Amino acid sequence: MTLEASAQVTGLAGSGASVRATCSDGRSFDGTAAICADGLHSRSRRMFSDDEPICSGYVAYRGAVPMEQVARHADLRDVVAWIGPGLHLVQYPLRSGRMYNQVAVFRSDAYRRGEQDWGNPAELEQRFAACCDHVRESIPLLGRDNRWPMYDRLPIPTWVRGRIALLGDAAHPMLQYLAQGGCQAIEDAAVLAAALEQHDRGRAPGVEAALRAYQDARVPRTARVQRAARTWGEIWHLDGAGKLVRDELFRRRRDDDHDHVRWLYEHQAAGADPLPAASS
Repeated sequence: MTLEASAQVTGLAGSGASVRATCSDGRSFDGTAAICADGLHSRSRRMFSDDEPICSGYVAYRGAVPMEQVARHADLRDVVAWIGPGLHLVQYPLRSGRMYNQVAVFRSDAYRRGEQDWGNPAELEQRFAACCDHVRESIPLLGRDNRWPMYDRLPIPTWVRGRIALLGDAAHPMLQYLAQGGCQAIEDAAVLAAALEQHDRGRAPGVEAALRAYQDARVPRTARVQRAARTWGEIWHLDGAGKLVRDELFRRRRDDDHDHVRWLYEHQAAGADPLPAASS
């Protein structure tokens, strides 16, 4: 395997038993298949859909600092989320408690007003100014140099064309509320590897069939995760009567009750369960 740096792919074409990737500098590379993992703004996705990334109007600020710089912290045994109308703060330890990570997310009023510089540090300060003491005292630890506007896309039914396939955010970009962006890409890779291994062992009729089996296994699950991530974000950020109902349901739930995400975390992406038969 060779890693080709600074190779900007501008074209993909399948021809019989191979795929050719053409680069902006004139180079081209031939291979058995092309797996396109070019992210939220994927150019490869244009082969399958004309959709565009969807802005949620929310923005995130992040900050991981040494624990000795943290004046107040939440329970270090768990991931703790402070939630409120249109915003939340997540806190958790890293590196065996030596670092403390925080992520603050809020809905930008400036975005809804159509302002270009929406979600800026001044708006961050303003949106969290009315929170409890713990949250207000935690916000200064966040970095201000970078912000992450929250985007996703709607699920699409097709990721595979011949020997070309999408993977990760190119196939199923999602909002962060279930922390599944990287996880689902890893599941993609596991299922893809299993499908190709079946082909190598003569259990699948060809590379194209292996890629279709990968697609058939992954599209329904990732679509569910994409939709659930949106729903979970809406639940976290409720106001009014919805907030009261949510809080009451949360209070009644046992700390060890994970039934609502059992479908997500008990899923076996690849292994004992056979992949579905490739569609014709």
